[in-house]
Amino acid sequence: MPAHRRAESEESKEPSRSFALHFLYALLALQAMSASFFLGELWTEVLGLRTTPIPYAWQEVIQLLASFALVTGVVTTFAFIRRTQRDMARLQRQIDVASGNYATQLRTLFDDWELSQSERDVTTYVMKGFSNAEVAELRGTTTATVKSQLNSIYRKSGCANRQQLISFLVEDLLSGLVVK
Repeated sequence: MPAHRRAESEESKEPSRSFALHFLYALLALQAMSASFFLGELWTEVLGLRTTPIPYAWQEVIQLLASFALVTGVVTTFAFIRRTQRDMARLQRQIDVASGNYATQLRTLFDDWELSQSERDVTTYVMKGFSNAEVAELRGTTTATVKSQLNSIYRKSGCANRQQLISFLVEDLLSGLVVK
């Protein structure tokens, strides 16, 4: 994704993040109110502080609100943890790219593509700009073997040719850099 589109995409996320934050605070307030009512009812009854019982209809409403708040809290917490994990992975990727740790990024990408060690070596040489004959010579194999490995790499990566593979690798490595 080009840098200007990525910046536009980040800007368009701001209103939704603001809404999500307000929604989380509203859920937290609902949980706090429900917990307060629920605990207040429980402890005033246990300690014998209540002189008149709360009507059954009110008890049901309080318990329904508390149940709703607890279930919503669990679901929201799960979603928040998943989002936080994605954000942490994205930030780690940015740190790796910014610190020049391209090898880690390539290794992760190669693992995702399930490339063999030979295919990883060929991909690295291709990315460095070597021709098939040069790669074959460097690896001590034939040009036909390199072509076969490249076809396997293209299939696993979803790229159609050498130019697309190189473009994808460069773009993938640079995508961790956020340009503001």
